[in-house]
Amino acid sequence: MTSTTQATKPIAPVDLAAERAELGPALQEAVLRTLESGKYVLGPEVEALERDFAKLHSVAHGVAVGTGTDALWLGLLALGVKPCDDVVTSPFTFFASAASIALIGAKPVLADVDYDTALLDPAKARAAVTPRTTAILPVHLYGHLADMKAFRALCDEKKLALLEDGAQAHGSRRDGYACGTLGDAGTFSFYVTKNLGAAGEGGMVLTQRADVAKNLRELRDHGSPTKYVHARIGTNSRLQAIQAAILNVKLPHLERWNERRRQLAARYGRNLAGSKVIAPLTLASGTTHTYHQYTVRIRGERSRDAVAAALSAKQIFAGVHYPSPVHLQEAAKPWGYGPGDFPNAERLAREVLCLPVHPFLSDADVDRVSEALLEAAGA
Repeated sequence: MTSTTQATKPIAPVDLAAERAELGPALQEAVLRTLESGKYVLGPEVEALERDFAKLHSVAHGVAVGTGTDALWLGLLALGVKPCDDVVTSPFTFFASAASIALIGAKPVLADVDYDTALLDPAKARAAVTPRTTAILPVHLYGHLADMKAFRALCDEKKLALLEDGAQAHGSRRDGYACGTLGDAGTFSFYVTKNLGAAGEGGMVLTQRADVAKNLRELRDHGSPTKYVHARIGTNSRLQAIQAAILNVKLPHLERWNERRRQLAARYGRNLAGSKVIAPLTLASGTTHTYHQYTVRIRGERSRDAVAAALSAKQIFAGVHYPSPVHLQEAAKPWGYGPGDFPNAERLAREVLCLPVHPFLSDADVDRVSEALLEAAGA
């Protein structure tokens, strides 16, 4: 590892300026083209994004929506989840995964994650299924797909719907399957910090099922199959054409950017190998990880927060995703959980630290982060 302790350049989790510089004037041209077209909501840019993003994941249908959160709750509705149903999901994720269940009046039923991967444990999910359960919502955390073959088998056995939260898994694969391939549908976020990010908000639901795609197109447009005809109660969640145009410029670069993330992750792995107090999350075999985050667990005498503070003092800004598990949030109290209910999720919330891994980092940047981390953790 090359010593770069004298470096002072800030290292952040994302570098949007570098991304814009690489893409050159293409983003501006796409925005201007869309403005001149006069087609600002849905339209050709959105249709192209739906087609090409679905093709990337080997899925038949893509339905673009306003946000990643909309993708989740509309996806549940499109699969037939109703108020008073139970939906099993992870306690270690961004709160929107569980909140989307509650938003439609269903109950989030949580099951603990595997400590080594931070992914929803299929065995624990099975144990959490109740007579009221109608769906399972595994989360593909940090760009690492959950065990979808196991979840597909469970849902087929129990006759449950299967919705994948792929907000952090653009282009990820496991066992030869992409997000949305084995589930009844898979959801994505295009928030600015994602591997494929818009200039604001955006979301997508992918599905192999024509009936689910039809439901989604109606639900995102006030339940309307035809203009001024409303077959159901829906909402307004139509992706803006300018956001789609920006995403269309970026999409051809996604696989190359993801490959660079994997290269950086491998370098982190080599640099941190042998540490007794810094433990990267385990990568499941057969996985094509896209490293939305490169996540380690800090298990030494120094707390994760102390280590993060030491890195920040050196202009290295690591993230904590997530500092509190879902079930210990104030808004989750009505679901009836408390401290100690999901020990793996609670331990991960104390230990995880997400290192910068965006594709515009240099090898020297990764070496600098690694060196600073080893020093800060006493490793």
